[in-house]
Amino acid sequence: MTKPLYTLQLTNHFLVDFTQLARVLDYAIQHQALSRIPSEAYQTSLGLSERKNKSLNGIAGAFLLLKPRVLTPTKFGQLVYRYNPYLDDVGTLWLLHYIVSSDERYVIWNRLVNRVIPENQRFSTAIARPYFDDLAVSYSANTMDDNVGREIAMVWNAYTEQEFAHLHYLQAESEQIYTRGYGDLTIPAVFLAAVLLYRERYAPGAATLDIEILARAPNSPGRVFGLSQRQAHDLLEQAEGPGSINVETRADLDQVRFPGDLHYLTVMQSYYEAR
Repeated sequence: MTKPLYTLQLTNHFLVDFTQLARVLDYAIQHQALSRIPSEAYQTSLGLSERKNKSLNGIAGAFLLLKPRVLTPTKFGQLVYRYNPYLDDVGTLWLLHYIVSSDERYVIWNRLVNRVIPENQRFSTAIARPYFDDLAVSYSANTMDDNVGREIAMVWNAYTEQEFAHLHYLQAESEQIYTRGYGDLTIPAVFLAAVLLYRERYAPGAATLDIEILARAPNSPGRVFGLSQRQAHDLLEQAEGPGSINVETRADLDQVRFPGDLHYLTVMQSYYEAR
C-alpha cells in the first residue's frame, strides 16, 4: 500500500461551520504575535472537543486562513479578518470555494468540484463514490468505506446548508440528489484573484496564460467556478486596468498577460476597499 498523497478526512465528518471558523480566525489574530499557537489552546479557549478542534484547524488551513502545524494566521487570514471577520461576504466565500476546491491535496472536495459536478447533470454520493476507487492503493478498504461517503456528504452539506449555500453553486433536487445551482461568480476582482492563485500553484512565474486554460483546465478558476470560456474572458476584461492584467485577443490569440508583481492579496484588498 503506497503512502497517501491526500487528505482524505478534511472535515473529520463535522459540518463546515463558518461561525466556528470565524471564532478560530479571531483567536488566531488575537494571538498572532506567537510563532506557534498550540492546537490545544484553540480547543480550551473555544470550548471544542478534540475532534471538532482538529476539523476546524484543518479546514482553516485548507482555506489558507491559518498556517499548517503552527496554526498562526496567514497574510490572507489577516486580510480577511480586517475586512470580513465573520466570513460572510460573497466575494470571500467564492474565493474560499476556489482555494479549497483547486487544491488536489483535499481529494474529496477537489474531485467533486473538478470532475463529479462538471461531468454529471445530477449527482449524489453514490454517483460520486466511483471517482475515488483509485485511492484504494493508498488506503485500506475499511478506511475507504468509513470515510469517503461521509466526507462527500459534508461537502454537499457545505454548499446546501452552510455558508456556501449563499453562492447557489449547488442545489438539492431531493434528499440525496443534487444539481448545479444557478449561482455564477460575477465579481471580476475575485475571479482575477483566483487566476493569480492558479498561476501561483500550477504555472509559477508564467508571464501569460491562455484563457482557454484558465476556463477549462483541471483546478482552473473557470472549471472550479463552473464558467464558460466566454464568461472567463469577460471577467478578465473587466478586471483590466493600470497595473493590472492585460487581455490580449487577436487572430487565434486569447490570453492574459500578468505584470510581474501582481498578487492575489493586493487584488482582494482592492476588492474589499471598493465594496
